[in-house]
Amino acid sequence: MQHRFKQCLSLLLAAATAASLCLSAFAAGLDSFAPCNTYRGQFTDIGGWYEPYVIRGYELGLIDGTGADTFSPDSNMTIAEAVKLAACLHSTYTTGSADFPAVQGQPWWQVYADYCLEEGILSEPFADYGNAITRAQFAVLFAAALPEAALTEMNDIPDGTIPDVRLSDSYGSAVYLLYRAGILTGSDSAGTFRPNTNIRRSEAAAILVRMVDVTERRSLSLSGNGSQSALTAAQIYAKCAPSVFSLTTYDAEGEPLFSGSGVFLRENGEAVTNWHVLEGAASAKATAYDGTEYEVSGVYDYDAENDLARIQVRGSGFTPAAVNASGVLQTGATVYAIGNPRGLDGSLSSGLISSAHRVLNGAEFIQVTVPISNGSSGGALLNDRGELIGVTSASVSDGQNLNLAVPIEKLSALDRTDCRSVSATVQAFMRELADGFALSKTSVTLGPGDDAVVTCSVPNVPTGYSVSYETSTRSIVQCSWGKWTAEDTVDLTITGQNLGDVTVTISLHDRTDAVLATRTIQVRVR
Repeated sequence: MQHRFKQCLSLLLAAATAASLCLSAFAAGLDSFAPCNTYRGQFTDIGGWYEPYVIRGYELGLIDGTGADTFSPDSNMTIAEAVKLAACLHSTYTTGSADFPAVQGQPWWQVYADYCLEEGILSEPFADYGNAITRAQFAVLFAAALPEAALTEMNDIPDGTIPDVRLSDSYGSAVYLLYRAGILTGSDSAGTFRPNTNIRRSEAAAILVRMVDVTERRSLSLSGNGSQSALTAAQIYAKCAPSVFSLTTYDAEGEPLFSGSGVFLRENGEAVTNWHVLEGAASAKATAYDGTEYEVSGVYDYDAENDLARIQVRGSGFTPAAVNASGVLQTGATVYAIGNPRGLDGSLSSGLISSAHRVLNGAEFIQVTVPISNGSSGGALLNDRGELIGVTSASVSDGQNLNLAVPIEKLSALDRTDCRSVSATVQAFMRELADGFALSKTSVTLGPGDDAVVTCSVPNVPTGYSVSYETSTRSIVQCSWGKWTAEDTVDLTITGQNLGDVTVTISLHDRTDAVLATRTIQVRVR
């Protein structure tokens, strides 16, 4: 991943492992919250819908672990920890910094509690700051931590539509404010809030990221009885087609290389597509719904394993998709895809989720019956409310209607700090892949009828890549491949046939069968 490192001011106290904040000097507003940490997989106890939020929150410095390698996602957040977070969020947003001095002889949280009382974030002190905070208390605290200008409405949530929250409740206005801002989404498909239950650290991580990053906020629609209304296919197309564009990549000579699709995430042209659409490309152009062509100015980040890329299309005024990255998917649910199969721009198709969580070669997919053809890669997989839940990725060529999409929740792990050109990003990826291509042995001596095994290692090799062998003299040895392992290795068995010397050349190929790198094994049969 690409990262820009900024100076980090940690606000974490030894007594409170809930959070720290990284600040960008001389900034205020939401721009004050900038990445400053690099996540290197240190939390060994995270996994599931909340994992991208924990990673993003850690990179932004919003939340830390409870130990060297633990996050404790199921632990309850305390009132003291939540008050500290609210104070730091408010101070950073309003002044660009959150420099709270430690006061000797007082509880570590006292300075934050005093700040919240002075700034009106708290109307009165809590009785016991060591208690676990409830969802209702958390909502009231965080609705007051940022001004309403930073909590703009994106969801039409009529009064009385959250099943277990009335606007007249003491916490009601705060909960509705955060639902309408896309920060709270409820605990089930009806939008149930459960105000009197405690909030876990995993849930707090998601809320924190949505508080400071408007692109992570969630689209939500609740009807009067608490159920969400499905749209017709025609409504889905009218709402979502403008968010999908066709994507054409070009080689270094400017010749067309590959056609795919992409989905706008923001009005400024930030978008998502499949990484494999960009592989091997020197440049790319996007053709919007209205037929206007735009240059792809660069790539923020990519994930070859999960086949996603966060890109930037040069332009403005685009129609962003409503994103639902909750990870709550139901096998059998109706879904729709919009893409550009075989160059047929803006095609709509429908089907069912045949497996909500299908794992293939270590990567997680949504398996669907929605047809996916060449040109659909990178397009939108939508639920029946027109929300983006996945990026259409692949189909099984020898299967019957076996099609795959990457869950959109995987996008949260991709950085968007730096944007490099398509050419520079692709070249760096290919170079890293080629540099990591290695053999366990480069010379072998064996007798006729004897076997020798050489292991080929290609760290982080994407699906669709392959290795091949070629012998300089076929009569001296025979070779055969094993199977790829989860560790991205594959064994080559070399069997001696006749006396002599031979060179076995191993080549690494990309999805187009182009050779990226070669390695040689000197074999002597004696």
